[in-house]
Amino acid sequence: MLATTVLNKKKTAVNVAICGNPNSGKTTIFNAITGLKQRVANYPGVTVEKTVGQFRVEPSGPHRHRHRHGHKYAHAHGDEGTTYNLIDIPGAYSLAAFSPDEYIAARALFGDFGPETAPDVIVCVIDATQLERGLYLLFQTLQIGRPTLVALNMMDLAQRRGMKIDVNELSRQLGGLTVVPVIGSKGKGITELKQAVARLNEHASTADFDIYHPATIAVITRLEQLSGRSNRSRAEYLRVLFDVGGPAERQYLAQPADGAREALDTGRAELAEQFGSLTAAETASLTQTAAAIAAASVRIPATRETRSERIDRFLLHPVLGPVILVTLMALIFQSIFAWAEPVMRLIDQLFAHLGAVIGTQLPEGPVKSLLVDGVIGGVGSVLVFLPQIVILFLFIAILEDSGYMPRMAFLVDRAFRWCGLSGKSFIPLLSSFACAVPGIMATRTIEDRKLRFITIMVAPLMTCSARLPVYAIMIAAFIPHRPVLGLFNTQGLLLGALYLLGLVVAVIVSLILKKTLFKTQRGTFMMELPSYKVPTARSVSIRVFNRARQFVLRAGTVILAITIIIWALSYYPHSESITRDFEARRAAFQQEYAGEDQKALDARLQELGNEQAGAQLRNSYLGRIGHAVDPVFEPLGWDWKITMATLASFPAREVVIATLGTIYNLGSDPDHSGSLVEKMREARWEYGPKIGQTVFNPAVALSIMVFFALCCQCGATVVTIKQETGAWKYAVGVFTYMTVAAYLGAMATYQIFSRLWS
Repeated sequence: MLATTVLNKKKTAVNVAICGNPNSGKTTIFNAITGLKQRVANYPGVTVEKTVGQFRVEPSGPHRHRHRHGHKYAHAHGDEGTTYNLIDIPGAYSLAAFSPDEYIAARALFGDFGPETAPDVIVCVIDATQLERGLYLLFQTLQIGRPTLVALNMMDLAQRRGMKIDVNELSRQLGGLTVVPVIGSKGKGITELKQAVARLNEHASTADFDIYHPATIAVITRLEQLSGRSNRSRAEYLRVLFDVGGPAERQYLAQPADGAREALDTGRAELAEQFGSLTAAETASLTQTAAAIAAASVRIPATRETRSERIDRFLLHPVLGPVILVTLMALIFQSIFAWAEPVMRLIDQLFAHLGAVIGTQLPEGPVKSLLVDGVIGGVGSVLVFLPQIVILFLFIAILEDSGYMPRMAFLVDRAFRWCGLSGKSFIPLLSSFACAVPGIMATRTIEDRKLRFITIMVAPLMTCSARLPVYAIMIAAFIPHRPVLGLFNTQGLLLGALYLLGLVVAVIVSLILKKTLFKTQRGTFMMELPSYKVPTARSVSIRVFNRARQFVLRAGTVILAITIIIWALSYYPHSESITRDFEARRAAFQQEYAGEDQKALDARLQELGNEQAGAQLRNSYLGRIGHAVDPVFEPLGWDWKITMATLASFPAREVVIATLGTIYNLGSDPDHSGSLVEKMREARWEYGPKIGQTVFNPAVALSIMVFFALCCQCGATVVTIKQETGAWKYAVGVFTYMTVAAYLGAMATYQIFSRLWS
């Protein structure tokens, strides 16, 4: 039955937690409510990504208020000026956590991360086609004791399947709990859902259900009597009882009454003896009640094959399924090059023009060099690759929203099993193709500790979006474009091969870890296959926009900071003697060629300008360090400029492009404009037996790409591994084995292909 209604105190900011099973459409509803008003942070004390959005509520009554600038805002029931912070809780099937992700979800719902993130209202999203399963989580959520309502999502899908859901009867069966029918993918019911949140916040109420066995209720009563606390509901004591080691138990034992620990242990032992296990004591009551409520509220037609099942006959076919998967991935890699090239060329020209304009307006000196060579030449070189990043995230968002991604995990499960991974590893690994940090965090859904650790230690080998600019510039500049089979070309196939390289090495490393540090047993792979859905433009665009924004912000913060440091090391000490010497030589040339062909004079002066810029660069701190460490990387085919750009990229690998942009801008005549690709193609060895030869060629480009494919050049990834595993030894181990593999792989690549191309 529904408990007595209690009014909330007036709050200008209300935290609303939105929870639900995986694939229930929770994030789709979150995006529909908040739009682009989102921010990503971590929960206090843990590396758990927390997405928070804000919204306000249009009034359901006739009173509308306007902002002084004319923009509408509204409130519900006189709650003027209230801002609602919507917190996207990780998907979970149960609050009796079996995986780290579910444990984090339980802690977040209990407000265990502090009052600033504790929910005032909870929205439990339930898939209308899977009502019984969603009710299980709802019952556990109600035991938290927070005002809760239900967003019954995917009503259109339920209708297509012939299901008839009586929303009013469902609400009655739930003791009067508010149930709002929603179609999140189409935005239907979103306004009603926001208004229901506002009403529940103003007239807060909680629900208690007497659905447990009398033996369970007896244990709860003893705990209540022993505690003597009147502000904790019976539902909260149920979570204390069943969540062993969970946030509810920690709160209960934080200031325990005498005998509280003993009473809790005794009660759990009694229930475990009577029902066979403590888990059975909870699940028996919840599943029976969920089944009864679903039966009373839903009419289901005779079983018939669904559209998703018909599609799966082809996409999950033992032979056709893998072929379709490989073909799809190949087309994605081709698209990244083919679709992005025109926009990339336009951005490249824009930054080149911007640098030229600013360069003509400023006098020679460090300020001009910083802006043109450092900021524009460095950061601009990275932002050129934004179109490819957008295309990659576009495909990932479509795969996620369509429901195909879990099928991909199913298809690769058999191939993964023999090397110590499983289909459960696939989703974190696929997430790592965007960024290893969220990919490593996604391993929290893996219950088996050994399997989770193996997945964490190979996730950084997946080709993340930060590697894409390196591949793109090397392939575009030094790998010839030749058609293959009419549909593909050499550049796209090489990009696919680099993605495959990381995956193959990950399989080898997993096999080694399985046989040594983490000896695992073959287990059972179970994963829900959600219904296929047509991705909505709104949901996909929000995902892509947020990822693209993170890339741009990273370019404007981390990459900009490192670029400025690299510029300073490349510019100073600026030798006046070198400047005077070249000024004298320039005057001599102008006198010698006076009255002759102006083009010949301009060409000679440009050549002299390049020599002067190169001499200043070699004299700089960066040049001196580069020449000192150059012998270590010479077997890889690199000169000191490539070496220093690579070393500078260890905090964040995409910095290599910005560093090369800065170095080659400083190492050439400032009046000689041109793209980074052009300057790399024109680069010559300045010393040693290769003096005068071109620095870059296909063998060197392949060597660089292999190094970046295998090396762990990401400080955020290293820190995340430590925080997820709880020990620096795993983080250091990953960094070490990947760096060694990268060096040896790059050296072998250069030595082999340089002989083939010689």
